[in-house]
Amino acid sequence: MKKLLRLPLLALTGLLLSLPAGAKDYLYDFDYGALIYVSASKNICPDLNVLVQADLWLNDNFCGYERFMPAVTLTYTLVPKYLKVMAYYAYFNQESSTGKKDVHQHRYQVGLNGSYATPHLNFSLCSKFEQTHKAGIPNNKWRNQIKVVGTITKENPWKPFASVEIFEAMNSMNATKTVGIERIRYEAGTTYDICKLITLEMKLRAERLTIKKQLYSSVGVGVKFNL
Repeated sequence: MKKLLRLPLLALTGLLLSLPAGAKDYLYDFDYGALIYVSASKNICPDLNVLVQADLWLNDNFCGYERFMPAVTLTYTLVPKYLKVMAYYAYFNQESSTGKKDVHQHRYQVGLNGSYATPHLNFSLCSKFEQTHKAGIPNNKWRNQIKVVGTITKENPWKPFASVEIFEAMNSMNATKTVGIERIRYEAGTTYDICKLITLEMKLRAERLTIKKQLYSSVGVGVKFNL
């Protein structure tokens, strides 16, 4: 049990160790925020699942509106226990650094998710192409995430997790105005099964914008309904 609970701490320790010695000079833009989300998931048939989710993000040290984003995800199982294919769509409006809300943004994703489970750990790798449209201009990214989820016992409702995700910009229509690795996102947290129908998720997120050398840290709280 103690080993599983170390997962979130190891992920955050890795982030801190990766920072340079002159961290104050490197992190010239540091911000705290919050992620609040509600989702509902249902199996349409044995191999097809639909997930509907709504997110509210806050920034500026919890005082500013960052975005509201409803989304839907379809997941189809290609190989039971090992491989799934996913398709995602989200609409959102987002407030820029100047205070202007950029409305009518549309985001699409397609990808594959592979997983391997042991009695106490589940390892997964998700690789997906993402395109976001703002004013008709596409912003293309390739996202790759490695995630580890712990199972303490089958009866225990707590499931700690940790993940690392790399965002690779495929064109220059992004925050860094360049191509290559745009940002790295670290997450660590846990889920708690209140009952068979309701799961609570709590997490910490640290995100490094590599070119502009910015670091954002967020606290996330979400509720999932398993229909």
